[in-house]
Amino acid sequence: MTDNKKKNSVEVSPESFVSMVLHAGQNPTTVVHGLLLGSFSGNDKVVITKAIPVCHETPTKPLLEIALGIVSASADGKDVVVGWYTAPERLTDTQPGPVALRIAANLGSDDASKEPVLLVLDNAALADCLKGDDSSKDAVIKAFGKDFGQQWMDPLDKITVTKESKARAAAASAFSNADIVIVDLVNHLEDDGAADWMTNTALTKHIAKVAP
Repeated sequence: MTDNKKKNSVEVSPESFVSMVLHAGQNPTTVVHGLLLGSFSGNDKVVITKAIPVCHETPTKPLLEIALGIVSASADGKDVVVGWYTAPERLTDTQPGPVALRIAANLGSDDASKEPVLLVLDNAALADCLKGDDSSKDAVIKAFGKDFGQQWMDPLDKITVTKESKARAAAASAFSNADIVIVDLVNHLEDDGAADWMTNTALTKHIAKVAP
């Protein structure tokens, strides 16, 4: 029998939040995708410590294999792949698309306590965040877990961003800073591996300053 105990709590670090928001904000006309690293806390909580931008297009199977291979090889032993994030192409899309659903399923585990989460960025709320508008009551990030139909369509209500107000401020100020550019794996490969991908130094320094 399948273990029906599901994830119901997701905690997102400021660094992860800013990276995802900027990845989407700097690619406003395309879908974006990325990996989530962190840890599983007990049976019902996922802690996300890092977001790794993968692409600003529909990912191919070889690209996913490259991303997973590099990230897994670079893991420090504490963080593991805990999920996937995406920002839809269209402003009105707020639910996971078929590509993101398929990837989440492929990341799935036989161990119910290590089921990945799928994060979807709300483009309208994201736009307000990047403008520094904190009046919107809509969450920038929505989280989904596996439902009884084995799809990642089950909304998770408990999602928190650590130091959220500072993280939002860091995202807005970084978005207006031309020196801070989110490099995803596609950019990295197109630049023959020279682009600052997994360790975005400029962004890391900015976040440390604005959201310590």
